[in-house]
Amino acid sequence: MLKRIFRWFVRTIVVIAVLFVIVLASDYLAHRVPADSVLVVTLSGPVVERGSNGVLGLLNANGTPLNFVRRAIDRGAKDPRIIGLAIKVIDPEMELAQAQEIAAEVRKFRKSGKWTAAYIETAGDGDPGNLPYLVAAAADSVSLMPRGELNLIGVGLREFFGRGTLDWLGIRPNIGAIGQYKTAFNVFTNKEFTEPQRRDDEALVDDLFDQIVGQIADERHLDAAAVKTLVDQAPINAADSLKVKLVDKLAYEDEFTERLKNWSGGHHKLENYDDYTRPRLLDGFGGGDKIAVIYGSGAIEHGEGGFDPLLSPDSNAMGSDEIVDALKDAREDDDVRAVVFRVDSPGGSTLASELIRRQVELTAKKKPVVVSMSGYAASGGYWISVPAKAIVAQAGTITGSIGVLGGKFNISPATQKVYLNSDSVTRGANFEMFDSFTDFTPAQQKIFEEQILGDDYAYFLKVVAADRHMTVGQVNDVAQGRVWTGLKAKQLKLIDAVGTFDDALTKAKEFAGMPAGAEAKIEELPEQPGLLESLLAGRVTAALSPSPAHALAPVVRMFRSMLSGYSRFRAAYCPVVPVL
Repeated sequence: MLKRIFRWFVRTIVVIAVLFVIVLASDYLAHRVPADSVLVVTLSGPVVERGSNGVLGLLNANGTPLNFVRRAIDRGAKDPRIIGLAIKVIDPEMELAQAQEIAAEVRKFRKSGKWTAAYIETAGDGDPGNLPYLVAAAADSVSLMPRGELNLIGVGLREFFGRGTLDWLGIRPNIGAIGQYKTAFNVFTNKEFTEPQRRDDEALVDDLFDQIVGQIADERHLDAAAVKTLVDQAPINAADSLKVKLVDKLAYEDEFTERLKNWSGGHHKLENYDDYTRPRLLDGFGGGDKIAVIYGSGAIEHGEGGFDPLLSPDSNAMGSDEIVDALKDAREDDDVRAVVFRVDSPGGSTLASELIRRQVELTAKKKPVVVSMSGYAASGGYWISVPAKAIVAQAGTITGSIGVLGGKFNISPATQKVYLNSDSVTRGANFEMFDSFTDFTPAQQKIFEEQILGDDYAYFLKVVAADRHMTVGQVNDVAQGRVWTGLKAKQLKLIDAVGTFDDALTKAKEFAGMPAGAEAKIEELPEQPGLLESLLAGRVTAALSPSPAHALAPVVRMFRSMLSGYSRFRAAYCPVVPVL
């Protein structure tokens, strides 16, 4: 009997061992990269901060995960089997800071001594194409589809003013903002630009325009004045783009691909970046030093967050619950030496922002926290960033917007237009303060602006002053709701450095006392749920393309927020959506 059990046990162990060897061999073959391979990165659809390698990743296949792109290019630069990098730019949708991030990765790859080439289908198709071109221009050579064009037509920022519409509908806004440049609610209160709003928008557009022109001039070895002249002549067709040296070749994608395969007379295998970055079977095993990378993307909401296709590239808002939990996990994990908090948010709920800020502060007391700002880290997005030991942003990041706003709508006149009357019986002088069928009384208006919004603004100034080592007066001078680019924010001491995610990661290692060249294991948080868990929670969403009326998204969001719950709306939110 014992012999039989022993034989069964041995056979079981042998079968498991054989299966394990087969799985390891399959995993090795799936990840085998031949010598002299070319890494191919295809940018298409919305560029999102974080992708998934699991089943959920298939649901977001129409987008481009920036973390995978960054990982692939960085790994390829060090991999002796990779001889070159090809960037295929197929109508991606991204923010300026994300374009600058990818372009910086391409330049870093070039510094490794390997060649780079870019193919661009078209830079804009009836809309501005500055950002796709900026990425392509970072390569050694740029190929443009023969019927493509370069819509390098400049930079714009369109505002909407709906006070006339609200008057016609019979809706009275009872809202306020602290900070002369905190003009998000002008869409509800005004019929045209205020002088501070126009001044702020003009300064932002000038800065973004100069950055784009300067980067094109640097990459293509042209004079900035000449690039500005070309912008005023755009759109530029393919033939003229070749003549003015904005591109090096005209070719279709299949011709470009064949050229990669036969680069310099060799025969090269093309390695897609998503396959190249797919984790191996044994990845994740073992301990050792880790850097936690926490992704905070989308508008900031209290609780779990949720579906938000208008303001969040990956269609989900940043819920305070999951970010708080991620920061706690990183803080309590003894293997985590430092934290990089990747922020891409225009702000949102002041309550949710403070809950997250407090956890960043607690984490920073225990281990180094470095913030890496992406496209946006403004208003609430800046609020949650300030406790970090260092803040790194791209030159084109939209940040600052230190200010608060809030209020309600009185819809009583609108209901009366459809013969719906309403009345109430209440006790308490301010019971109807946030009721959607009354206006603020003068006393309630004073309480709301001075005690509620005023207190939020004073607190915002205080935490920024304390963490940025400035006086409250100095912060107030650059606050007032004013929006800044990362380049200007560095000059105003609102951030510490203009740089990439990798620069933030390097700082985190330095603060943690890790050797400069040390490879740290990256742990990405919050943990992504499995498919079943996501389905049960109703949180499976696909990345959506931005609406053509993307500039209206902030209006829709604020209007929706004001009419929800108790009708009261308080936020640290930046609605600026420049067209690039």
